[in-house]
Amino acid sequence: MLVASTRLGDLDIDENTVLEFADGLLGFGSARRFALVDTHDTGTYYWLQSLDDSGLAFLTVRPWAFFPDYEPELPEADRVALGLEDAADALVLCLLTVDRATSSITANLLGPLVVNAAAKVGRQVVLTDSGLSTRAPLAVP
Repeated sequence: MLVASTRLGDLDIDENTVLEFADGLLGFGSARRFALVDTHDTGTYYWLQSLDDSGLAFLTVRPWAFFPDYEPELPEADRVALGLEDAADALVLCLLTVDRATSSITANLLGPLVVNAAAKVGRQVVLTDSGLSTRAPLAVP
């Protein structure tokens, strides 16, 4: 499927990469369908391009490349909502913030995106009382 993206240009999207976030993302509740676009076929960085709003795209990362000790405890209600029975079925991504003024990149470890990879459904989970940061600096691995 061909998708127009303000940030990434025209994209030929494989429908198998389309994810449904029934509740949207925090602050972007009306955007519910996203395509997962691997930035360089490395499996580390992905663009999450909204299919509902061509101007909305988020840079994300699989956190373990930079935070090997990251162990988010997914609340039971979120596991049930996603239909996750095994942690191995989950794809976990963290939203990135790029600060061009300071040339820094930070990851939101407090509010990861958790996806049931088989069902292609996801949700943003807020890990309350975890002590995790919304702006954890990325370090070169």
